[in-house]
Amino acid sequence: RALGKELARIRYDEDEPTPEHLRLSIRDCITHCIYGVDKNPLAVELCKVALWMEGHVQGKPLTFLDHRIKCGDSLVGVFDLTVLKDGIPDDAYQPVSGDEKPIAAAYKKRNKSERNSNQLSIPFQSSPDLQQIAEVDRILTELPDDTPENIRRKNELYKKSRGTDSQWWSQNTACHLWTAAFFAELTKENMNKSCIPTSDDLRRYRQNQSIDHRITGYAWKLAEKHRFFHWPLEFPQVFERGGFDVILCNPPWERIKLQEQEFFFTRDPEIAYASNKAARSKMIKELPKTKPSLYQEYLDALHGAEATSKFLRSSDRFPLTARGDINTYSIFSELFSIIINSLGRSGVVVQTGIATDDTNKEFFNY
Repeated sequence: RALGKELARIRYDEDEPTPEHLRLSIRDCITHCIYGVDKNPLAVELCKVALWMEGHVQGKPLTFLDHRIKCGDSLVGVFDLTVLKDGIPDDAYQPVSGDEKPIAAAYKKRNKSERNSNQLSIPFQSSPDLQQIAEVDRILTELPDDTPENIRRKNELYKKSRGTDSQWWSQNTACHLWTAAFFAELTKENMNKSCIPTSDDLRRYRQNQSIDHRITGYAWKLAEKHRFFHWPLEFPQVFERGGFDVILCNPPWERIKLQEQEFFFTRDPEIAYASNKAARSKMIKELPKTKPSLYQEYLDALHGAEATSKFLRSSDRFPLTARGDINTYSIFSELFSIIINSLGRSGVVVQTGIATDDTNKEFFNY
């Protein structure tokens, strides 16, 4: 609204723009200036609805927002594409709950050997691909949202640009392979399926060599499950310019560690309201017999939470705040410091601990 009012003042030379002029300007600001990311698909849809209501103008169709308002985990994925040239970090194969330690050790050893081999060293040029991806976004931005036909054209162009033969798909798959190593279930079953990605798989894929489709399929499966989000590939126009101008957010204040009471609150209140942790643990151990599907859901959630913690600590994306008992508000604060441009500003609601906790002093000084 603030952007729209200022645009209307300049565009129509009015100190107090008319409601019609104001709404037209807000609509243009929505289609040209606003971006959003959320891990919850429902939140993404509600955001689009809210923006459509704000920017509704009589006689014009709803604006196209799929390339601007996206679903994904802002904290999990590749941010700097140059990390791909060094292969997958060995610590990606540290075992978490549900992993088999001998399998994890074997993959860690194998990955280290692959990373150290001379074959992994290959030229890395990401700019041409990003430029091609960004060009699609530029076309989408330049196409007006004034007719249903143009909205359909935008939708078709956007889907085509994300197709399996596109540069976006190729780059995204490489980033999925890198990130998936942190979230793969390191089990004998998956080893036998040959679906766990390693540095050599990443190298072969980036060199357009043949790679087992089970590996890329598993990477995409994990990406959809955990909603990997690779910022430069999703908003290439923004990062061509060095980042966002303004970030406004009230990030979640959550611990990465799975909270059993919260998990079972809606799934099994009896476990959630157990008299103490020992009693709760005993009830959880009975789940394989009493509620096997719920137990599997619990194991998946536990593995996912610990794998996320492993990614935050070992991917080197958050060197200043991914330490101690991680709370997402501090991780988000570091994220915002790197996705704004050199003149950008952030307005973020965070706890005072971001400036006072010992574990955050390095970030605060930064």
